[in-house]
Amino acid sequence: MKSPTYLKRQLWLAMGTVLVMVMASIGVTVGLMYGTFDASIAPQVLEKAKTAGRSLGGLVGQASAYDIPIDKLVGVDELFAGTIKKHPEISRIELQLGEKMAIAVGGAANVEAGLTARLPVSGYEGAIANVAVSIDPRYVRKLFEEMSLDLIVVAVVTLFVSLELVYFLAGAVVADLATLRAQAAAMSRGVFFPMPRPSWLGLEWSAALDTRAREVSQRYQDVLAALREAWVNRRRTGAAAVRTSIASLRKTRERFSFTEMRQGLHAQGSRDAALALGAMRAPFFLLLLADDLSRSFLPMFAAGLPPGPLALPANMVASLPIVAFMLVVALSQPLLGSWSERIGRRRSFIAGAALACVAHFLSAQSTSLLELLVWRSAGGAAWAIAFVAAQGYVLDHTDSKTRTAGLAAFVGIIMVSLVCGPSIGGILADGVGQRGTLTLGGVLTGLSLFLAWRRLPADLSRLPTLAVNTPANASVPKLSVAFANPRFLALLLLAAVPAKIILIAYCYYLIPLYIVDAGSTSAMAGRMIMLYSVMMVMLVPIMANWVVALRARHAHEPEALFVAGGLAVSGAAGLAVALPFGLASPFIVVLLLGIGQSLSISPQAAMVAEVCKAEIRTLGTSAVYGVYRMVERLGNAAGPLIGAVLLELAGFRMAFIGIGVGVLICASFFALVFLGKPAVRTLAAGAS
Repeated sequence: MKSPTYLKRQLWLAMGTVLVMVMASIGVTVGLMYGTFDASIAPQVLEKAKTAGRSLGGLVGQASAYDIPIDKLVGVDELFAGTIKKHPEISRIELQLGEKMAIAVGGAANVEAGLTARLPVSGYEGAIANVAVSIDPRYVRKLFEEMSLDLIVVAVVTLFVSLELVYFLAGAVVADLATLRAQAAAMSRGVFFPMPRPSWLGLEWSAALDTRAREVSQRYQDVLAALREAWVNRRRTGAAAVRTSIASLRKTRERFSFTEMRQGLHAQGSRDAALALGAMRAPFFLLLLADDLSRSFLPMFAAGLPPGPLALPANMVASLPIVAFMLVVALSQPLLGSWSERIGRRRSFIAGAALACVAHFLSAQSTSLLELLVWRSAGGAAWAIAFVAAQGYVLDHTDSKTRTAGLAAFVGIIMVSLVCGPSIGGILADGVGQRGTLTLGGVLTGLSLFLAWRRLPADLSRLPTLAVNTPANASVPKLSVAFANPRFLALLLLAAVPAKIILIAYCYYLIPLYIVDAGSTSAMAGRMIMLYSVMMVMLVPIMANWVVALRARHAHEPEALFVAGGLAVSGAAGLAVALPFGLASPFIVVLLLGIGQSLSISPQAAMVAEVCKAEIRTLGTSAVYGVYRMVERLGNAAGPLIGAVLLELAGFRMAFIGIGVGVLICASFFALVFLGKPAVRTLAAGAS
């Protein structure tokens, strides 16, 4: 039997091989698509120019029926100008008579070969009249760049989705291998314990092992039963029967061992935990992905709906679906913990997935803003239910040794969804439409519901707990803790809330609207949000390890410094919009925002335990962090609303700058409270 280290090394080797194969396949596919686009993009655009030229030639040629000389026609230049305005890919239109140019509208003559289409004017063949339609080479390059960026996005999303698919497919196989290994290793030591049958791999092997284990266990039980019967009837049958039974038991124990039954059950429990977390991963990822698909276009979709009785400015209308979603998540999540535990994680997750499925399908069919707000609020409740249930699976099936890894995997699912959803959602919105993308979200949540129903295991049985001295609202976070501790209140109002306000206001509201207003597409907005998510995935672990290293090296608490620095960088991101770089300005905004958020997000959560030591001793960690998370999520709901008000009053540039300056002010006050002189810090900590 190979050692666990050897088997683990082989498993990682297999996973690495699969990853290399997936990346190689993606690279080849992207390369082939790139070559196809390169070869076909110019002919496709030129075909549009020919279509426009035929139409113009037909319109101009109608004058030949009235014997009007072509050089005497009026209104031709206005016709050409209207066509250029309608088709941005056309840079210049000429009416040519033989070798001479009679009329020219548009920019400079296009000298690039293959980007000008010449079509004859019907009825004026004798004058050798042609309409020359030239394609703007900048438009072709821009279109090619857009397609290239889409290919990169598709490659990244395909990689992440492929990894999730590998986790999904390999999870059951790896668990089955672990079952076979545990059974074989235990039986090689003479230890026998019952384990569930594999469902995917090694059914025959497992059946043979299981049959052998049951035979040995039954033999042991028969020997024990014979010994008990001989002992009970010892006066009638005599001591010889007892001695014979003892000898048979001794012989059985010499060959087999039954002393490590608890270890076997522990191995089974570990396997059950791995299976539960693996089964939760795919449904949770699909549910999150369905919601993240709409991040890059939801404000535009809302702004295009009739407001109905809500007579609000367009910018305010665009923010309301995000506000409604975030507000429901913030207010409902603290109440869902005990409910999810009471009815069971499996049932609550299925309920959340079912509600999300209905909400996405009906959001796609919304005909008014009020309808969309109702269904987005329902989607927020569904998201919160599924989030609490999935987190509950992690907490229920892990212990103190494995909980950190379980929660890290849980956060990883969220970040992977944020990487994939907005980017691919923007591409789909430009291709199949916004309603079609929302409908796809409903399909994904339906698949999530199916997988949850088929694969999520039953909840762990719980021992009854005493309810002595437990208040009825113990599951609801105590908001009074935020006002009893000035330092905690400062952490909330100067760090947690501003960080969420600027994140949601920028990434999910202002940037999608700004990019579309600048003449780009929802796909570009999705790429911007994807950039933020990729940076968070890459930088958050690095920054967290940096904090740990500084704490160990210098024996002080650097968290407040990182939080202040992260807030300052995030606030400075808004000022980048003032730079005259076009679409590069929001790129810089997202870049700085990702750096700032990755600097502060982990240290900010760690500071809660430092500034609320007394409250944690009194109320417990869950209650204090419940307050922190709920107030933080209220910042999520406030972000789009603040952005909408500033956008309505002062425009895009001042909205970005105003929020950024506000966060910079909060960073300054935060540094004063937590990094100022000892006297200031002592004064601020007086009540704590």
